[in-house]
Amino acid sequence: MLKVINSKSWPVLAFVLSLSLWVGALGFQHIGGLQPCQMCYWQRHAHQSVLVISVLALLVRALGKTDKWDKLFVSLIGLAFLVSFGLAFWHMGVEYKWWEGPKTCSGGGGKVSANAILEAFKTKPKMPSCGKVAWSMFGISMAGYNAIISILAAMASFTLGRRDPS
Repeated sequence: MLKVINSKSWPVLAFVLSLSLWVGALGFQHIGGLQPCQMCYWQRHAHQSVLVISVLALLVRALGKTDKWDKLFVSLIGLAFLVSFGLAFWHMGVEYKWWEGPKTCSGGGGKVSANAILEAFKTKPKMPSCGKVAWSMFGISMAGYNAIISILAAMASFTLGRRDPS
């Protein structure tokens, strides 16, 4: 099995992994009704970066430019996963009240009145607070799972880029 995972196959596996995480997040949003906060969107952008880099790696390989480019793309994929980990870990810390989140993550709240409803039509809608855990399993939030998966994927990517002779 380990022979299957190398710098040539990693872009495909990274694509599938990030696509799965992104589609899962969309499923929680559109099927489960859990609206994402600002930090959730940032994490999605990191996975979209993995998707783009993976597709570029596959296109370069299809053009016959392989050996010297494989390690570069594997490293770029690792960097994108590392960014995803950083954003997810930051978000997880905000959820568990280890530190404060950005001001854009304060979320809604307060009293609901006729005037508040009328004012809502004049301003941008507020996103959910980044500090509230919308879903968790075994005490780990979605951001927590993203952090775990992303750091493992980053480590795999950097290990492949360093050790794999291609």
